Amino acid sequence: MDKRTGMKIGLLCVLLGVCSAVKIINLKVPSTYLLDQTSKTPDPLILDCEYEVDESEKGFVLKWLLDGQPVYQWIPSKNPFPFQSFKNRVDTSYVVSQEHLHKHRAMAIIKPLANFTGEYMCIVQTYASIDRKSAKLKIIVRESKFDLSYYLNGDGYITVDCHARDISPLPELQIRINYELFETENLKSVQGENGLYNVSISGRIRKDQLESPAMIECLLSIPETNYNKRRSTTYYDPDSPPIVSSGSAGNETTGFNATETNGASSSLPVPLRTTTSVLATVVTILLIFTSTLL
Repeated sequence: MDKRTGMKIGLLCVLLGVCSAVKIINLKVPSTYLLDQTSKTPDPLILDCEYEVDESEKGFVLKWLLDGQPVYQWIPSKNPFPFQSFKNRVDTSYVVSQEHLHKHRAMAIIKPLANFTGEYMCIVQTYASIDRKSAKLKIIVRESKFDLSYYLNGDGYITVDCHARDISPLPELQIRINYELFETENLKSVQGENGLYNVSISGRIRKDQLESPAMIECLLSIPETNYNKRRSTTYYDPDSPPIVSSGSAGNETTGFNATETNGASSSLPVPLRTTTSVLATVVTILLIFTSTLL
């Protein structure tokens, strides 16, 4: 039986649902992959396709597709072959099994790109049969910056700003004050040439409507994933006396970055510094008195 005849028979088997020479039993595609751009050696993204196939089957081939486009192919008699943008992004030496028809079934993606997000499909087929399964994957690019700040306006309002840079896919931002959702403008986003997003939100509240101290938070999340980040800070009314606790004072400036430590601290508490000063004065007087007597 030649290859063309075998493929026709295989297609007929699939249509009639009577062939089971090859069958995918488990598709291992993670729902998300966190890409850290600061890492020089990130962990590879492994996509695996477990199947059952008889060693006597002829014409076996395995393919991986991304959104319907082929990105990887392996025929046991040849080396794995990555397509298009995956050409320099797949470790073709990666071995998942020593079995002849399973050795290179897994695709090991090294240094994935943000646009590798999509639906991955594994197709295994022989001359006699074919099977396929698919799953969706989101590549998450960790933000390079995530900041929360507030400042006082001259019109008696306080403006709260939150922004994140170089993140993908497009995230959502929320500001909360004392754990209550704070009304803000719509999310502003700009996508750069690298496919990453810069996003920001801001809102205004009257100073006399905000009790001091108040907890201010910004929540960042990526829809349909478990990726969540939070920034928080505490608002203190600059016209109120600072709250002193454990040797640190509340920040009295009109705005600050939430990722920084607020307030100032001293190596010695105020009472101890005063006592030290008095003792030094007494010692000086005694020395003067002693030198006079001599």
